[in-house]
Amino acid sequence: MKKMTVRLSSDIFDYCKSYGQVIERFEVISLFNMVDEMHSEVCKFTIKEGIPVDQISCNYVSNLIVLQQKGREYTCLVRGMFSDDITKFVRTYGSRMEHPIVFENDCLTFSMVGDPDDLNMFVKDAAEKGWGLDVLSVCDYIPVISGIFDILTPKQREILLESYRQGFFEHPRKINAGELAEKMGMHKTTLLEHIHKAEKRLIGHILAQVA
Repeated sequence: MKKMTVRLSSDIFDYCKSYGQVIERFEVISLFNMVDEMHSEVCKFTIKEGIPVDQISCNYVSNLIVLQQKGREYTCLVRGMFSDDITKFVRTYGSRMEHPIVFENDCLTFSMVGDPDDLNMFVKDAAEKGWGLDVLSVCDYIPVISGIFDILTPKQREILLESYRQGFFEHPRKINAGELAEKMGMHKTTLLEHIHKAEKRLIGHILAQVA
C-alpha cells in the first residue's frame, strides 16, 4: 500500500473557495455522514483578522455549530449540501482519502491511500478532468495504530464494525437498522443506541485531539 499526498486547484472545489472572503484556512477533520448530497462533518476554520464567527458561511452550508474556539480557530460541526461535482468526487474517492483535508490559498491538500493502480488511476482522472493536480509526495503507507477504538466498549466496537461491513453507512444503505439488528440478534432500538453512543465517543475523541 502507498500513501500519496496531493494538491488540487480545480474549480470543482468552489465549495471551498466560497469561504475565501472570511477564512484563511480550513480543515475537514472528519466526514461523519453523507446522504445524497447532504453532508455532516467536523471542520476547523481559521478566520481572517477582524471577521466575526457568524460570517463563516457559504452556499453549501445550512447549519454551523461552534464546538470549540481558540483565538481565530473555530472547530465546528457543519451540515449542508455538496454540489453535484463534489458529491460525485467524495463517493468515488472518499474511501481512499485521509483526514484532515486542508483548504488554503485556493488549493485543497490531502492524502490518499491505496495500491499503485488505484493512485495511478486517480492521477489519470485528475489530468483528464483538469483538476490542477500536483503530486507532493508518495511513500509506503504505515497505518498509525492510535488505539482510537479503545475508547469504545467491546459491544460498541463489535456493532460499529459489523455495521460498516454490512453496508449500514453506505449511501444508499445496503442494509437498514431493522435488518442489521435481526442479523446481530438484538432489538433495533438497542442497535441504534449503541451506534449513536459509539459515534458520540468517536466525535469527542477527535475533538479532543484538535483542541
